Amino acid sequence: MLKYTLNFFLLITTSQLFFGCASSPFGKKSDLTKEEKIISIDGNNISKENFIYLYEKNYVNDSAYYSKESIDNYLDLFINFKLKVAEAVTLGYDTLPDFKSEYKMYLHQLEEPYLTESVFNDSLVKQAYERQKIEVNASHLLIKVDENASPEDTLAAYNKVLDIQKELQEGKAFEELAQQYSQDPSAQRNKGNLGYFTSLQMVYPFEEAAFNTEIDSVSDIIKTRFGYHLLKVHDKRERFGNLQVQHIMINSGPRDTEEHKKVAKQKVFSIYDSLQNGGDWNELCTNFSDDKRSSQNAGILPPVSEVRFPPQFLEGVSSLTEVGQISQPVQTDFGWHIIRLFKKEPVAPYETMYPSLVTKVKRDSRSQTSRKDFIKKLKRDNNYTVIEENKALAYSLVDSTYLTNEWKKSEDINVKTLKKKVFTLDDKGITINDFLEYLVEQEKETKNDDLEEVLDSHFKKYSEIVLLEVEKENLPEKYPEYKHLALEYQDGLLLFRVMEDCVWNKASQDTDALEAYYDANKDNYMWDTRAVMEIYNTGSKQLMNETIEMLDSNYYQVYPSDVSAITFKKNSSYLYKNRISDIKKSAEVLKQDASLFVLLNVEVNKGEYKSMKSKRLQKIIDQYVANGISKDRIRSNFEDGEVGTVDVKYFSTNTEDFVKQKNNNNNLSISYKEGTFVQSEIPHIDHLKLEKGRYTFEDNNRFIIVEIKDVLAPSVKSLNECKGSVIANYQEFLEEKWIDELHQKHNVVIDSVQLNSLYKKEQSI
Repeated sequence: MLKYTLNFFLLITTSQLFFGCASSPFGKKSDLTKEEKIISIDGNNISKENFIYLYEKNYVNDSAYYSKESIDNYLDLFINFKLKVAEAVTLGYDTLPDFKSEYKMYLHQLEEPYLTESVFNDSLVKQAYERQKIEVNASHLLIKVDENASPEDTLAAYNKVLDIQKELQEGKAFEELAQQYSQDPSAQRNKGNLGYFTSLQMVYPFEEAAFNTEIDSVSDIIKTRFGYHLLKVHDKRERFGNLQVQHIMINSGPRDTEEHKKVAKQKVFSIYDSLQNGGDWNELCTNFSDDKRSSQNAGILPPVSEVRFPPQFLEGVSSLTEVGQISQPVQTDFGWHIIRLFKKEPVAPYETMYPSLVTKVKRDSRSQTSRKDFIKKLKRDNNYTVIEENKALAYSLVDSTYLTNEWKKSEDINVKTLKKKVFTLDDKGITINDFLEYLVEQEKETKNDDLEEVLDSHFKKYSEIVLLEVEKENLPEKYPEYKHLALEYQDGLLLFRVMEDCVWNKASQDTDALEAYYDANKDNYMWDTRAVMEIYNTGSKQLMNETIEMLDSNYYQVYPSDVSAITFKKNSSYLYKNRISDIKKSAEVLKQDASLFVLLNVEVNKGEYKSMKSKRLQKIIDQYVANGISKDRIRSNFEDGEVGTVDVKYFSTNTEDFVKQKNNNNNLSISYKEGTFVQSEIPHIDHLKLEKGRYTFEDNNRFIIVEIKDVLAPSVKSLNECKGSVIANYQEFLEEKWIDELHQKHNVVIDSVQLNSLYKKEQSI
């Protein structure tokens, strides 16, 4: 189902041209006295300002920027989007509790950066740049405490870190203490080791400590929004701006069997040996790497700075100094890696990095002062004034029972008294009643027996809450980008819900309609010419010939059991208990693998009765049958051999067993894959004809066998084979039909004067 591939934030980042308007476009009719409208839908105005904001965000790099054609194209998309949101509001989606809750959560996240005082300056950017040239390897120990925790909880966490600090001073190992005490979940596995990092990758207080603590030293206690930390610096080294590597990976995880781990290790070291002896990296990567996302691109990974690689992997990277250099195999929780240095470039010049660094620094906590300073600014900006006389009066209405959670707000307080203001902000006054109601909400038993101190604390907190709420109310007017983003979130959430019900769910859940759409459009879902193939990639000509021999016979000898012979006394066909037990063991092996069969070689020797061979054979067959093995899996042969012995040989028809056996001594001996390939994706196509048959050739010092079992002519895909594409196309069909209906249902009016003013703007660019 297509909708499940969409993440809301992805929807926003990839389709921002659809989102936003400058004022709520639906519900109340907007009064755009300051903002000129560009369109209206059902009488609800949408501003020109917001249209420009969204257009410029999406088209600034377009060669047709502000051309009439470009503006008209975007306007069509914009109107279609707004019609969908209008329909969502008509259906009442904006009143649903889950919508309100989710939108409130997004707004809370959006508000945070605006509720701190920015002290951005270029010195912070310069500091971040200089630190980008260095990377620090450090471990940490975390004791969590919430930013808004009570003083008691904060003190308890701090004291716990102090106790740990004492243990360090007494000589205990940092790694052991991190594993024992740290509340970072990864500490149990990595003993607190964070690997290498540089500036702008950690919260600023942590970064400050890391860059200012000497190697092999432990920092002072650090306070971040996560809690209290101790940090130990292991190393500092030069960092390269663009460091990129390739890898060949062999899967092997902690939960794998010991046998699998052993085979994986043997395989990766075989590949490493081959590379050391001149093996081709690209060929070995393509044929043997288990990382299928990178193996077809020479194993190239994203730049090291963009991904948090495991510490063990980064240690392997750090051992490489020259482009093309290859590391010894490195083990992580994902498996084994051979790492090759692909690109190594210095940190870009300051001027080049400046724009991106400015964005990151402004978003980072280093450019924000404390909440205390921000509250001071809000008090100044809003003319916060405490009316001390009324504040004292409010305090007098609360007695010491408040400290024991037994106080009740009196119902006999004079209404005139309750309306008196304890503090004011510009055009807003907070009354004694407001403050007393807040006290009721906050009332709980406390260990503090100083009533005035407790009331002062509540008065301070309540003042801050009111100031912040006023600031939140003013955010849309003070910060246009906040206004646009808030509405992008709102409209995006509404869009997702209405699309889900009107398009996505219909396309995936109405199976009859989907089948009808598929039947009417089958010609759009065709297979190209395909080949059913088996591909054997062998390490030598001899092995290629052995593989051909196996393919011709369709079976090969394997050695899954130590039961290799059944012995009899001379001129006797009697089976002793130990021989019956051997046959039972052999039968169990056959039961576990349906591709196996057994060949019994019965000796023909002078000195014994000729009838003895058939009697012995029958006795053995009867025992196999008695143990659940069908006769068609038992074959026999008569040849000269040791007197009284029937040799037991095992053969398999499973190609993977053949490959596994041949790779026992050298994991690179042979690789095998089979499948049905469309013509454009057929491996080794340059060496093949698209006809049934066997093809053998040498390619990059490997000997290849390709068996084309069948060539399939172009044909219509079944619905199951193309269901994802059919659903996606059916969704598009439903959406187009739905948009036509919305245009009929809702009244859209375009302000031609404002639209023409945008056309003229092209002349000034």
